[in-house]
Amino acid sequence: MADEHPIETVSILTQFNDLTDFMQDEQLDRALDLVIKCLNRPDIAAQKAPALIVELQAISTKFSVMAVTYATIKRDKAGTENNHKKNVYYSTKEALDRLVDALKYSARMGS
Repeated sequence: MADEHPIETVSILTQFNDLTDFMQDEQLDRALDLVIKCLNRPDIAAQKAPALIVELQAISTKFSVMAVTYATIKRDKAGTENNHKKNVYYSTKEALDRLVDALKYSARMGS
């Protein structure tokens, strides 16, 4: 994000804002806040990485539970709000898991 054109940055932040407005989930807001911080400062200190890893993984776990909830209990047809929420939770969970993996690798490498 730091090297992007300001309009691209605004576009990303607008998309994040639209997502938070739609989902109304405090942990999603927190996850997006942490992602933005990682984008702005990808050189996370090794001593800060473990706490960040635990928080992101805990949020990812919650998203996994919410995705299953929307896939089963709150199941709805394609194109509905509940179906969209299920997809957002699944996608965000997967993205957070990949970010956590990268942070683990970075912390092991000592950067």
